[in-house]
Amino acid sequence: MRINLSAPSTTHLWLLVAVSAFAWSFGPICIRYAFEYDMPPALVSFGRMITGAVMFAPYIWVKGAREIAVMPARSRWLALVAGAMSGVNIVLMVASLEHISVLINQAFIATIPIWVAFFEVTLLKQSLGKAIWLGISAALLGGLLIAFSTVGAPAVIPGGNPGLGILMAVISACSAALYIIIGRKVRGHTSFVPYIWLVNSAAAAVTLLIIAFNGISLIGYDIRGYLWVLLLAILAQIIGHGALNFVLRFMSPTTLTMTAQSVPVLSAIWAFLIFSEIPTVAQLIGSVILVLGVTVVLRSQRAPKSGPN
Repeated sequence: MRINLSAPSTTHLWLLVAVSAFAWSFGPICIRYAFEYDMPPALVSFGRMITGAVMFAPYIWVKGAREIAVMPARSRWLALVAGAMSGVNIVLMVASLEHISVLINQAFIATIPIWVAFFEVTLLKQSLGKAIWLGISAALLGGLLIAFSTVGAPAVIPGGNPGLGILMAVISACSAALYIIIGRKVRGHTSFVPYIWLVNSAAAAVTLLIIAFNGISLIGYDIRGYLWVLLLAILAQIIGHGALNFVLRFMSPTTLTMTAQSVPVLSAIWAFLIFSEIPTVAQLIGSVILVLGVTVVLRSQRAPKSGPN
């Protein structure tokens, strides 16, 4: 069963995309503030994902449970696997911010389309055009420039390990790419809210397991830390992530991911204005090259001709 949604106007869709990008870009700032109140990365991640699951729980209770019950078993399992990948993505993305600046974090997170293309070749046996390989090469060059200029420089975050932070961000991007590839298989024949609820619930379960494994307490932190986690969940998970998944029913994924390339830029601007995070010249040049490479990949990918993604 599907939720019967008529397509909004183009103006309204682009407004949702703009709101989504703005909300998403402020996510790293919320994480930084939560860290100031000693909130562990896994707890920050759990707060983000469980809020998204709880928000949609009333709909699932009233109607969504029936929709999930009639879903093919394979689609349910794929949605849960996608959620697990999303959970890994969020935990590592948050944890990397303990070691590297927002600019570097977001630059490597922006490589998600590169990893999508990589997995399409290695796992789905698809072929890529020369332009896509050119974009991948440029992104790799930019990423290496950032890595070498960062690992050899003093840590931006006191006590941070830049090399570990970069590795976390890269693995986070890989996990997000797998989540996207799996989501493409499921979203074409699955209603929006049940799918998002399954993803958020699975992601929350993964982050809770990480919390339990590391013996992290869920309580006892400054109330202001919890409030920043709540704001993170509202901005990044509910508005940013939710709006983008809704718009995917009506717009090309390639167009949306092209627009999403503005998020690292906006996040870096917030970090500069609020935390005075000033990148080195090499980091700035590497970030520009990396984002341009990703943009080439996105422009070279063909959008699907029909059907939601």
